[in-house]
Amino acid sequence: TNTGLLLIAWGLQRLKSLNLRSCRHLSDVGIGHLAGMTRSAAEGCLGLEQLTLQDCQKLSDLSLKHLARGLGRLRQLNLSFCGGISDAGLLHLSHMSSLRSLNLRSCDNISDTGIMHLAMGSLRLSGLDVSFCDKVGDQSLAYIAQGLDGLRSLSLCSCHISDEGINRMVRQMHGLRTLNIGQCVRITDKGLELIAEHLSQLTGIDLYGCTRITKRGLERITQLPCLKVLNLGLWEMTESEKV
Repeated sequence: TNTGLLLIAWGLQRLKSLNLRSCRHLSDVGIGHLAGMTRSAAEGCLGLEQLTLQDCQKLSDLSLKHLARGLGRLRQLNLSFCGGISDAGLLHLSHMSSLRSLNLRSCDNISDTGIMHLAMGSLRLSGLDVSFCDKVGDQSLAYIAQGLDGLRSLSLCSCHISDEGINRMVRQMHGLRTLNIGQCVRITDKGLELIAEHLSQLTGIDLYGCTRITKRGLERITQLPCLKVLNLGLWEMTESEKV
């Protein structure tokens, strides 16, 4: 509970990594304790570098404000399945210059506006996961290309993106190593051709459930010189392609 976080903030001030996955009783008050933002005697765990808050359903944007103000050394933050956070909260995170990895998977209230906030701040992210954020679309890819072009890993599974979004992103993202676009059912061979043309450093791509791609697009992808991992689950070659 929040009391547990208060005790941690009192007694474990040198903590570097903390996993609070599915601790559903935690609220903004507890995160405030952790970040040294409440009026308790605790100074907080200000040296935290890794924090997992996956599936902590009571957290709101206020928690993100606490994190941004108090935990200036945070490098990895997992907020996946936190349904209570919104685009406004990402505005707080956008100034955490130490942050390298941000997981927003299945955060239902995150949209293109939130990605815009992240891209316009001072972040230097190398990894971003917005998979299953169904309000994230092509406009987000344009923002990512403008302000988060240092990404090495990007996960967009089941987002509402198309070939047009891929076109707006790939020209600026030459350092991308891993791209996960599984279940993005609007992606076609054209998108794969753009990826193959511009993302020459790619080592892994997830195309699980991309039902509109064909052998033609896959032939282009498999020519990538550094590619080591290719996920094609649910993809089937048509009878004409088999011939």
